[in-house]
Amino acid sequence: MKIAYFTDNYYPQLNGIATSVDYYAQNLKKQGHTVYLFAPKIKGYKDQQDYVYRLPSIRAFPSLPDYIRIPLPIPDKNFLKIYQLDFDLVHAHGNGIFSLIGLAVARAKGVPYVLTFHTQVDKFAHYFMQGKLIKGEHLNDLLLRRFSNFCDGIITPSEKMRQELISSDVKKHIEVIPNFVELSKFDIPKKDYLHKMFNIPQSSQIVLSVGRLGKEKNFQFLIKTFQKVTKISPSTHLILVGEGLEYQRLIKLGIKLGLENKFHMGGAIPTEDMPRAYADADMFVFPSTSEVHPMVVIEAAASGLPLIVAEDQAYEGLVINNKNGFVLSLNQEEFAEKIVRLLKNPDLAKKMGQNSKALVKTTLDSKLLINKLVRFYENTIKNYPPTV
Repeated sequence: MKIAYFTDNYYPQLNGIATSVDYYAQNLKKQGHTVYLFAPKIKGYKDQQDYVYRLPSIRAFPSLPDYIRIPLPIPDKNFLKIYQLDFDLVHAHGNGIFSLIGLAVARAKGVPYVLTFHTQVDKFAHYFMQGKLIKGEHLNDLLLRRFSNFCDGIITPSEKMRQELISSDVKKHIEVIPNFVELSKFDIPKKDYLHKMFNIPQSSQIVLSVGRLGKEKNFQFLIKTFQKVTKISPSTHLILVGEGLEYQRLIKLGIKLGLENKFHMGGAIPTEDMPRAYADADMFVFPSTSEVHPMVVIEAAASGLPLIVAEDQAYEGLVINNKNGFVLSLNQEEFAEKIVRLLKNPDLAKKMGQNSKALVKTTLDSKLLINKLVRFYENTIKNYPPTV
């Protein structure tokens, strides 16, 4: 099968969509399928894979995250390549302009158009003039309901996102195909990657969180919670890995709370080094309620970490309360109490970490998920064009 991927998010952007797209593309190729991946061209970055084609692009607006980019309508060999290649199906990822290019290509070539809805878009309205330009419900109408009408096949990574589409009055069939990771990449011995990076004493424990530093990730809540943790466990350190618009604001909050020696911003750690970062942590804490099926939580689980997350449908099947971590309401005292509990009970933390690894191995098997995706492709092609 020849599959064209169109994505607004891809390396060097470090986010869950880019990682998920990469894993699916690589595993489809392992099964013998041909994948052509079209993504934004980003100055200074060179791909290692020969199946990636970059289209000229610019950042949409300074106040928006860097992954929101606009293609440039200029003569380019990769634009021409699109029309020279044959595809059996176009699969777009996200709700941006590159997905629209994929739609135009699919229609021009007369092949099915599949779209994976990776994002709970109403949680990002604050990027558009603090939510004054466009409301969350209007984003849902524009980017979920209207976009879905163009699709010949719809995929979501989680039941949460499927329900979001249904509530936005999407009537078409929606296939849930979760994200996954290559488990072997995260099966490495625990060493001192983060301890060395931040000059943290070997005896000190590390609370880790990873993600784009955006308001919707709720990292301010985590920093304020960690201040409570340090009053009981003063030798513990908190590390946030990621880049984003909230970077400076989070640093200032840490200083304001007197955490400058215990709270560290890891910046953008290269993807290939992230398994070492997870391996050196003692637990993973993630308070975001804006997720769909977060890759960072899957990676942390694959690394054998106990998990503490906010109560949200996105974590169903990833975190089972009291088995491989804790699922909590957004209450700082509750989060702090469970963090301290794991810090003071290493046997419990170890057992929960083992359960995390076993859980993702059982429920997110890459071969089974790729097979499910291929069957969905085959059925979509078989039923194309749709009958009216």
